[in-house]
Amino acid sequence: MCLTIDLSTYQCPQLFVQFKFQLKQAQVKKQTVCFIYDNNQLINDILVFLETKKFSYAHHNDAKPYPFIEVNL
Repeated sequence: MCLTIDLSTYQCPQLFVQFKFQLKQAQVKKQTVCFIYDNNQLINDILVFLETKKFSYAHHNDAKPYPFIEVNL
């Protein structure tokens, strides 16, 4: 089961700060987490972070009603 975190109300830099905070919380619980976001949000920093830190994730940018990033922990 995926813990769902809604990031759609945040803008940079709060978006990235909230992402990292929620990711850390999910890591403590060792739970897969899904970050939903709005299409107009800039999420490149998040994707670069996940790549750089070698996280296992899937980016579902065509999902409806919201795109999301699923991070497997």
